[in-house]
Amino acid sequence: MNFSLKILLVFIFAMPVLAMDFSLQHPEDIKEQYTLDLLKALRAVHDLDKWEFTDKVHIDKTSIPHSHPILTLHARHGRKNQKDMLLSTYLHEQIHWLTDENIESTNLAIGKLKIAFSKVPVGFPEGARNEDSTYLHLIVCYLELKALGDYLSESRVKTVLEFWKKDHYTWIYHQVELHQDLIAKIITESGLTLGDKTHVSSKN
Repeated sequence: MNFSLKILLVFIFAMPVLAMDFSLQHPEDIKEQYTLDLLKALRAVHDLDKWEFTDKVHIDKTSIPHSHPILTLHARHGRKNQKDMLLSTYLHEQIHWLTDENIESTNLAIGKLKIAFSKVPVGFPEGARNEDSTYLHLIVCYLELKALGDYLSESRVKTVLEFWKKDHYTWIYHQVELHQDLIAKIITESGLTLGDKTHVSSKN
């Protein structure tokens, strides 16, 4: 092992990393294990603490990613060359916990977004499951990309965005790209900020 690699490994393992409760739906499934290993590697390399709001993470290859009651990821992006997509999905679901824990500010922001965007799509692939959820996801997806920018280069964030714009929440991601300043202003004015994070949730 060369000297620079040794230094990198010392740095990675010396970083304070929040203890997480990980679980697999199918413990013997190789895809779920690969996804878990990749997520652990991402958390070791990146200090994700400021964007983590729950310490329970479940991986289920048969599930659509969701935040509640337990943050659950699928095994779709478990390969090394898909690490940016996995990181993006993980941050997305963590941010749902942020909006849930700051519901008054979130609802205020949604009210302002309803004025700014008077008509929004509902349903796959353009929108979310209902109108309010589409407005919520304008917030979540904006913050997801903002969070991603804390760890990835602008070009890599752009690659992730381009993928999502053709995959799901397609209208939402387009609006985040086109109106990011407006959405950022609404979020800030509504008081939905990270602030001083003092805890994570372990809700079931």
